[in-house]
Amino acid sequence: AAMDFESAFAGVRKTVEATEEEYSELRSEILEMSKELPASAEEISAVAEAAGQLGIQKSSLLSFTRTMIDLGEASNMTSDEAATALARFANITQMDQSQFSNLGSVVTDLGNKLASTESEIVEMGLRLAGAGAQVGMTEDQILSFAGALSSVGIEAEAGGSAFSRVMVQMQLAIEKGNDQLYQFAEVAGMSADQFKRAFKENAAGAIIAFINGLASLDGTGKSAIGVLDEMGLSEIRVRDALLRASG
Repeated sequence: AAMDFESAFAGVRKTVEATEEEYSELRSEILEMSKELPASAEEISAVAEAAGQLGIQKSSLLSFTRTMIDLGEASNMTSDEAATALARFANITQMDQSQFSNLGSVVTDLGNKLASTESEIVEMGLRLAGAGAQVGMTEDQILSFAGALSSVGIEAEAGGSAFSRVMVQMQLAIEKGNDQLYQFAEVAGMSADQFKRAFKENAAGAIIAFINGLASLDGTGKSAIGVLDEMGLSEIRVRDALLRASG
């Protein structure tokens, strides 16, 4: 057992730059963690090794490892899958690495409350992370949109890219002040200036207002499909993502 652990810990040495004193502390912490968590010291070492490889800072290494082991138990992801996906997500959004425990809590809470699994939420979140961070959305907002879209059966590969395109289109419309800005605002039930201000203050709220506006178009004599066509958002994956979200 000791040899197995030392072999696993060699992987930590390979990916984490530290002094001998720091390695000794890491070894002790991993062994202690194995007494508290339902994972062996070798399994915990493997996650810590991956953490080093994924660019997790030394100060956050143990808390990251503990959170990923917990996610491996509490979700349908393995610890390794959770580590890789959430480290990449944090890199894209430039998240403070001290917040991994909160990030894990958000993923678990959404998985408990929505008709979607944690792995689907995280996969969709990765697709939305770039555009979401660009327009000023927080990590929990990005994952909440990911959970909502996943729960209506939108697949990450197609729907994530499509919904990201909508975010980018909104950002461009606001920067350029073009006709599409007025169209987004009209659907959201705002003036162009109100929508512009709303998007800059809370992009997630402005996107929700637009989606809610699509849902209430039926009573106005217009159809959501027709409006999206006028706005240049008729590409089938974009239209499908927005219609399902508005539903």
